[in-house]
Amino acid sequence: MEKKLSVMMETKACTGCSACLNVCPTQALTMESDQEGFWYSVIDEGQCIGCGACEDVCPVIHALRSEENIMAETAPTAGGNPLIYAAWSLDQEIRYHSTSGGIFSELALSVLAKGGYVCGAIYDHQHMVKHAIIDHAQDLAKLRQSKYVQSDMNSIYKEIGNLLKQGEELLFCGSPCQCAGVFHYCEKSGIDAKNLYLVDFICRGSNSPKVYRKFLDELEAEQQSKVKKVWFKNKIYGWNRFSTKVEFENGEAYLEDRYHDAYIRGYIEENLFIRPSCAACYFKGFQRHSDLTLADFWGIQLKDDSQDIDGGTSMAIIHTEKGQTLWASVSSRIFSEAKTLEEAAMGNACLYNSALPGIHREQFMADLDRRPVMDNIKRFLK
Repeated sequence: MEKKLSVMMETKACTGCSACLNVCPTQALTMESDQEGFWYSVIDEGQCIGCGACEDVCPVIHALRSEENIMAETAPTAGGNPLIYAAWSLDQEIRYHSTSGGIFSELALSVLAKGGYVCGAIYDHQHMVKHAIIDHAQDLAKLRQSKYVQSDMNSIYKEIGNLLKQGEELLFCGSPCQCAGVFHYCEKSGIDAKNLYLVDFICRGSNSPKVYRKFLDELEAEQQSKVKKVWFKNKIYGWNRFSTKVEFENGEAYLEDRYHDAYIRGYIEENLFIRPSCAACYFKGFQRHSDLTLADFWGIQLKDDSQDIDGGTSMAIIHTEKGQTLWASVSSRIFSEAKTLEEAAMGNACLYNSALPGIHREQFMADLDRRPVMDNIKRFLK
């Protein structure tokens, strides 16, 4: 007999982070997809011993209130606010091949240079997205760039925990709810997280893996060739006019900018296929467990207006002393300029606010298995 996991499934508050799956002592949980393609926890009552570990580790149940932020006592501040920077890598290749300014890559290289590990989202052999761990700089390109679909965390928590138990240093990059899941997993498992860096990003919401898969399948059918590479936020037209580029084994490519790519427009403009829990995210503002938060610094203005911001400009928000130490370790390899909280929030509404479901989301999802996905998206675009 199976049942859904208490409050999370019944209220659609579950983020699909899989922390519960990893902490269960009897392997009583599985992650199963619903009709929309999102993963939810399901309990096998025959295996469940009622220990409550799954609820104890759940980041939603642990949802932080700003005044209870466990990092508050150690957060470096400037006039009471977190330290905020506009920044980019001075390595032009890293900057170009990154979603924004390449700051994640620089932070990762700093950890790798000390013999540490980096965990982030990669494409698998079918171009679906999952979290994986690397320990060599030559593999960093796999983790670079936004993926714009929910990542499968699977058993990555256990792998992270094993490395931390061995005293290894590790940087984890994921959504705010995934970072919270990693934090609570370590806490629940009694793992010392002193060598763990948590880096999240200003998240607009996790897209359905099912919608994303259908998007790739339709492109493959149109090209009559398999996908070779997926590259969201391609900068061929610049950072502000980012593009979606999908390369195929036959040498052809799909390339559409943010104003013409139906997948990105369906996500950013119409909110058609974001996970339900993202509409009421518990991890906005500074209710986070991360040491640093990264984002695109939209609307940025620098003191020197001759600087090339269109190569990609990152926002970095430093929450903790540990984050400040990591930031200092890359200072010689980056351009940075201090900014205010007001400047940071101006072009990033999702720092504080959740992206609400589009008015056509229900109809889009109802027709997900009945219509071609691109046609299904395009009929709702203005």
